[in-house]
Amino acid sequence: MVNSIDPLTRLHGIVSSYLSEVLGVDIGVVERLLAPPPRREYGDLGFPLMRFARSSNASADSIVESLRGKLWERGITWASPRLEAGYLNIVFDVEKLGDEVFRLLSSGWRPSMARTSRPETIVVEHTSANPIHPLHLGHARNSSLGDALARLLKARGHRVNTRFYIDDVGRQAVVASLGFRLSGVTPGELASRMGVKVDHAVGWVYAVTHNALEAVAARRRGETSKVDEALSILARLKERGDKEVFERILESVGSLEDPERLVSDMMRRYERGEEPEKSLIRGVVSAVLEGFRETLRRFGVDFDDWDWESDLLWSRLVEKIIEEARRSPFLTVHKDAIALDIPRIAREVLARDPEASSYIKLPKSLEIPPLILVRSDGTTLYTTRDLAYSVYKFRVTGADRVINVIGADQRLPQLQIRLALLGLGYRREALNMMHYDYEIVSLPGRRMSSRRGEYVTLDELLDMAKARSVREVESRNPGADRGWIEATAEKIAVGAIRFALVRPGRLKPITLDVERILDLKENTAPYLQYTHARASSILEKHGEIDYLKAHPASLEEGARREIFVEALRFPLVSAKAADDLAPEDLASYLLRLADMFNSWYQKDSVIHEEWEGARHAKAALVLLVKSVIGEGLRLLGVEPLEKM
Repeated sequence: MVNSIDPLTRLHGIVSSYLSEVLGVDIGVVERLLAPPPRREYGDLGFPLMRFARSSNASADSIVESLRGKLWERGITWASPRLEAGYLNIVFDVEKLGDEVFRLLSSGWRPSMARTSRPETIVVEHTSANPIHPLHLGHARNSSLGDALARLLKARGHRVNTRFYIDDVGRQAVVASLGFRLSGVTPGELASRMGVKVDHAVGWVYAVTHNALEAVAARRRGETSKVDEALSILARLKERGDKEVFERILESVGSLEDPERLVSDMMRRYERGEEPEKSLIRGVVSAVLEGFRETLRRFGVDFDDWDWESDLLWSRLVEKIIEEARRSPFLTVHKDAIALDIPRIAREVLARDPEASSYIKLPKSLEIPPLILVRSDGTTLYTTRDLAYSVYKFRVTGADRVINVIGADQRLPQLQIRLALLGLGYRREALNMMHYDYEIVSLPGRRMSSRRGEYVTLDELLDMAKARSVREVESRNPGADRGWIEATAEKIAVGAIRFALVRPGRLKPITLDVERILDLKENTAPYLQYTHARASSILEKHGEIDYLKAHPASLEEGARREIFVEALRFPLVSAKAADDLAPEDLASYLLRLADMFNSWYQKDSVIHEEWEGARHAKAALVLLVKSVIGEGLRLLGVEPLEKM
């Protein structure tokens, strides 16, 4: 870590560098192990010195004494190292540390994430929803995770490029576009007729067309139960949309001589960039993207680049990958289609490349099939296009790393793609591409299916959360300006959803309870926003802080000391969350700090403190906590509030 004006980051850097040098241990290992001990009485920072000192020429005692001198040489007199039970424990002199922090606060300094000394160019691809219906609850988790990662990595000092992959090639986009061709209306016209956002209109047409095609195909196969199922779904869809357009689609699909052949022909023609398919499908997808952008703006998410899957085909990047595969020794035939022999790549390439084997870990029980590149009808698969896109992301950005935020259900295809890249000679790309997977999210008692037109859209979720937030804000602020109430409720709703989708960790399935995530007393974003607003209120009542009168010794008192030291850990905690790609760790830290603060200020008044030195010191402590919670919330995509 680079030196920082932040005192704890500076201390951490000096100690880590010294221990790394004297013990001959990688500095990254030292940085990770130099952490708060499990119990406060042991000290404020601890390191398992004896684990490494035995193999060094210096004794543990001499290392501690030498470190003490090094800290003093660097002007750090508030941290005393000592050796206890084989551990290097560092105890802070809070009075001296408080002097330094008060000086920094008076100059306008506020805690921020420690910057890395090894900045990288990192691509974060996230959300990348199929452009055939509105963004739904699952996409909200993807967006929340992906945007939080991008924010953390940027704050850490990395060069971050965010990208949205527009999956406009394949059956789903064709089916939605076919529905508009058969109905004779445009997405914009239908949205106006239905009184909905344009992406909602497209989602309805996709579901109607898909189920009409299913009914026709099942009838021709004589599968009565499947016909009945499709007709039941269609009856529900009819009641939710434009009945005239519904009847046109149903009648037109029923009159088609060979609907599946028509869909396949449209897929092939679009892959080749032929008209009228090119303009039709691009137009429908562009309309959905317009709806996406509106929702994402409301959700506080944006992207640096939007990449069209079809452009990969039309620019011949996909064809180049296929040509390389045809020349590869790993080319095979699988299910009458050309494919890459992924099991053979795993056996042969990983066996002679230990580094690659350590990066690409294969689950022992997982059977990995070959990766089909081109169907028998000549159309490509999405995984083939993903291969080309993986190479493209590295080449167009010069990325050191690419992080793909994609659901856990895509673990096998993502593993196949990395192995395929390795087999085709794209070793750097294969070893520096990460599948950042996450588990499903649902609402109690609701199931989702885009083909049935049954899903909880992010728009609906935001509206639901905002309506509940409006009632809460109104009850707390009777007679307040309506515009302020609406704006505040919107910020609470967005923050509540984003925080709830990040806090549990990406590998935990979530059932989202809207009432609970808005609770001001729960471990929620509104709870943190309320804590921030409470700190603002205390500071407003206190007035200007006089740092010359603030007495840092008053911070030695138990609860104050713990809160003071915990708040100062923010730069290091947030840096580790960024390095570990773990926004949930930052969320847990903020909740812990808020709990400590809320438990303290109710028992230890700031504005009614009689001793002036303690009153200004406690006000400075409130400012420190407020700054940390505010910055932490922003890193997670939640807007801190001054008043609730």
